[in-house]
Amino acid sequence: MNIRLALATAALIAALPLHAAQAAPQILGLLADSAVPFHCEDGMCTAEVSAICLQQERDLPAWGTAYRATEPERLSLTGTRADGSAASMPIGEIADFESARGSWAVTIRVPEAAVRALGLTDAALTIEGRVALAPVPEPGDPLPQTAGEIAAAVTAFRKPHQSIVGDTAPGMAAAHVMNEMINTLPHVTLHPDKRGGDLWRKTFGSDAHDQPGMQQAATFYDICAQKLILVDPVTLRHCLRLGHDDFVTKVNVRYWDASKPGV
Repeated sequence: MNIRLALATAALIAALPLHAAQAAPQILGLLADSAVPFHCEDGMCTAEVSAICLQQERDLPAWGTAYRATEPERLSLTGTRADGSAASMPIGEIADFESARGSWAVTIRVPEAAVRALGLTDAALTIEGRVALAPVPEPGDPLPQTAGEIAAAVTAFRKPHQSIVGDTAPGMAAAHVMNEMINTLPHVTLHPDKRGGDLWRKTFGSDAHDQPGMQQAATFYDICAQKLILVDPVTLRHCLRLGHDDFVTKVNVRYWDASKPGV
C-alpha cells in the first residue's frame, strides 16, 4: 500500500511542470459539477474544489499560494434557511483562495458571519460556469501575470468541449466523486468496524455505484479503505486526495493537448 501511494505521488509530480518558484505561478481553472458544501469551524467556512493548471509553461504553485477570482461575481454562497427558503449571495470578493496541493485543488474560505447573515442552516459554494483564478501579485515578481495572459487563459478555459473538461469527461466525473468524499469527511464520524469507516455510504447514501465516475472512484477508494487506514480520517483524506489528483492530472494533460496550436 505505501509503495503504491509513493509511486502515485511521484507520478503526479512528474506529470506537471516544476520550475524555480520565483515568477508568478500558473493560472488555475475551477472545476465543480455541483454545489460544493462548506464546512464551518472557528469562524471560517471551508470548501475544497478541484482545479487544473491553465498555463503549462508557468510554475506549479506552492501549497498555500494566494489566488483571486478573475470573475468574482460568478461565485456564490448558497443554501437554505430553517423555513426552507433558499438564499444566496456573491462571495467572490470576500472569499480567500489558496492552492491546496499544487494545481490539483483549491481551498476556498469565507467568513462564517456571511452564513449567519443569510440565516442558512447549510451552506455551499456555487460556481457559475468555468471560473479561473489568478495568483495574487507578489512585490518584486520578475515575471508577473499580465492582463493579456490572464484574459487569454480565461478565454481558452471556456472553449474546450465537454469531452475535454466536462463533468462526464474521462477522469473528471471520478475526480468529482473523490472530491465529494473529501469534502464530506470533516462532517462525519467514521465507523470503526466498517470498510473505509463507511465513508462511501455516509457521502452518497448507499453503497451503489450508479453515478458517473463512481466505478472508477470506487476502485481507488477500496485501496484507501484497507485495514491499516480503516478509521484514521487524516490518512484516509490523504489517500483520497491522491486518487483525486491522479484523476485530475489526466484531465489536465488532456486539456493541454487540446490547447496546442492546430489541435
